Amino acid sequence: MRFKWFQNKLTFVIIPEANESVMRVKISRAVVYAALLAVLLLTGTAVYVYVIHFHTVVATQMTESKQQAHRSRLEQDLTSKNKTIEQLQNEIFQLSKQAVEVRTKVEEMKQLENELKKLTPANNTLSMGSAKETVAPLAEGGMGGPAHPVTTQQMRVLVKQTHESYSSLQQELTELQNQWVQSKQTLLEKRELALRTPGLWPTSSRTVTSPFGYRKDPITTKLSFHRGIDIAGKMNDPVLAAAKGTAITVGFDKFHGHHIVLEHGGGLRTWYMHLNESLVQQGDAVERGQQIGKLGSTGRSTGPHLHYEILQNGKSTDPKPFLPDL
Repeated sequence: MRFKWFQNKLTFVIIPEANESVMRVKISRAVVYAALLAVLLLTGTAVYVYVIHFHTVVATQMTESKQQAHRSRLEQDLTSKNKTIEQLQNEIFQLSKQAVEVRTKVEEMKQLENELKKLTPANNTLSMGSAKETVAPLAEGGMGGPAHPVTTQQMRVLVKQTHESYSSLQQELTELQNQWVQSKQTLLEKRELALRTPGLWPTSSRTVTSPFGYRKDPITTKLSFHRGIDIAGKMNDPVLAAAKGTAITVGFDKFHGHHIVLEHGGGLRTWYMHLNESLVQQGDAVERGQQIGKLGSTGRSTGPHLHYEILQNGKSTDPKPFLPDL
């Protein structure tokens, strides 16, 4: 019965426009249902394919969106890291400049140290090495502990602290350098003052035949005041400048014979009389210990000797305190 039902035919009537004959199409039920089934299968397949394609497109878009967001974060991180690296490079460059400045300061201070060493006595020590000795040496032994990566913020803090340490060190070095410059200037002034202060015996002889003060005049035998000291010696013995100065008088007269007056500054002058010969001229700069003349017996003299006189602010003073001990 069912098989025959499928064999029954359906008649489709097609009515065209006027004046044309009517068309009848007979199709079995099986063909119609087969066609409908085929249409349904094609439609279902198309819908299934579309759904699969839609899900694929959505999944692809979501994946691309996630990848894009990930790339964006990576690019932002890379940009941030590049900026951090650039900042650190600039900081390192500034630190290198500060290191060069500190090294220059240290070299200048070493040069000052050498100059100060030359100005100070041998038993005084002024050295940067003494400061180094106060730093305890690193103890020998092992090291360990867990590793903790340094963050960018910690690196920036470290760079800032290093900058501050360098700046503080530069300031301390500058202050120390200024102190050393002042010390050098003070030492130079003291050295110059020492060089210009009479402190040498003006002859190789140390025999004083007539001291400073009242005495019996060797020619008149009357009491008189002797304004210097007489030092015995041999004819033409070297006469030396007792201090650094300038020859302000080089002359001869019947009382002083050949004589030289040296100006040392600070109101100090030294006078060398009865020379056999003067070896400097007026206006000459004279160094401490330089030979300026030859011992003699010219002028008012009883024999070869040097009359050595020191004047302070125009007044004659006893040379004994200025002479080194025998």
